[in-house]
Amino acid sequence: MKYRKQSGLTIGERRLIKRVILLTIVFGMLWLIFAPGWGFLHYHRLQDQIDTLSRENRTLEERNADLKKEIERLQNDDTYLEELARKKYGMLKENEMIYEYKPSPKKK
Repeated sequence: MKYRKQSGLTIGERRLIKRVILLTIVFGMLWLIFAPGWGFLHYHRLQDQIDTLSRENRTLEERNADLKKEIERLQNDDTYLEELARKKYGMLKENEMIYEYKPSPKKK
């Protein structure tokens, strides 16, 4: 009888290697998802923050454009300036009077 030299692994060793590989893959995937500072969840939070800041930036740009238009009108449009002075500050033209009427109390 001739004996063959065994070069393979036993069934138990194969199972152990498969389990080690599987656990390594599972822990690696969990690390990719939950790693502090650079995992998928951190990436998702950063994307939400970027979206929020982008929306805020657009809002501020629109507000800035409105303010520039307002400044332009205040510097160049005398009619607008007069209207604003009348409404906001209650200013009057020369020889102009304002009559204010108070509503009478309601009867019960």
